[in-house]
Amino acid sequence: MQKHKKAWLKASLLLASLVLLTACSSNESKHPELPKLNTTTERLYIAGISSGGYLTHQLHLAWPDEVRGVAVFAAGPYACAKEGVTAALFNCMAVSRGAPSAEKSLQLIEEAAKEGELGDPKLVENSRVYLYKAAADSVVAQPVSIALEKTYAQLAPEGLKIHTQALAGHGFPTLDKGVACEKTATPYVNACGYSGAAESLNYLDGPTKKAVQAEATGQLLSFNQNTFKAEKSKGLAEEGFYYVPKQCAAGGCGLQVVLHGCEQGAAEVGEDFMRLSGYLQQADARDLVLLFPQAKTSLPNPKGCWDWWGYESKAFATREGPQMQAIHAMWQQLSSTPE
Repeated sequence: MQKHKKAWLKASLLLASLVLLTACSSNESKHPELPKLNTTTERLYIAGISSGGYLTHQLHLAWPDEVRGVAVFAAGPYACAKEGVTAALFNCMAVSRGAPSAEKSLQLIEEAAKEGELGDPKLVENSRVYLYKAAADSVVAQPVSIALEKTYAQLAPEGLKIHTQALAGHGFPTLDKGVACEKTATPYVNACGYSGAAESLNYLDGPTKKAVQAEATGQLLSFNQNTFKAEKSKGLAEEGFYYVPKQCAAGGCGLQVVLHGCEQGAAEVGEDFMRLSGYLQQADARDLVLLFPQAKTSLPNPKGCWDWWGYESKAFATREGPQMQAIHAMWQQLSSTPE
């Protein structure tokens, strides 16, 4: 009897282990995979605010042969915080220890390109670049944004457009959604009477051929970001998002990558940034698929920022950066043809 009891107990433990493993496996892939939507490579744009703005700049320099245009909201020049978090806080947000130098960033870009860590800087000349800074920004000081402007003035002098929003706080500007324009407060979307999504895309993509509707009509869907994680990378959230206008399900649309700022990911503000920014309505009117990658909080990254100071990798600002590779792989997946 005792022998049968031991055998039964052993079998029960084995079954429990299998159930647990199955549950863990299911949990790892509870979100569907990012589909192949055959987006056109001729209309690939990237936009980002704050830490997402820094990452936008990095991605542009890493793959200038693929990226057709970028919109950078409230961020600074390349490798500004290469020396770490102290530089990020006191040279690349506040400037109490000195403002960043465009000349230094340009030097670092040239050096990284020679090592094959970035693309050819000369190809940036073929891009359109929209830069936004807020006149009342208490997070990213004006000299920081100006250093980025001077950097792009050398890289893409013919394709550069700059907009300064008077009295605006640190946030993404919209016509009438979000907090008051002068505030710096969650969800960091500011009602400024100016649509950053519309105006930046008017410059990067041209005027809309359809009327922009008040309500979005496509689908905002989640996907499994674990598929795109580099080994040992802990910076990506498990869940990312993408938006597909009805007419884009059959393929052939452009692609806009949109990168949130610190404390602005879905874990912090839900879908507010994605739904209030104005990008969904622009996507419907322009035949654009949207990709909203998501960073996550961690001990070295408590505010859920994108890596622009090296909290995840020393190669954070190069083609070898884990988050750089992940987002690059995401847009390549969306541009692939379904089998």
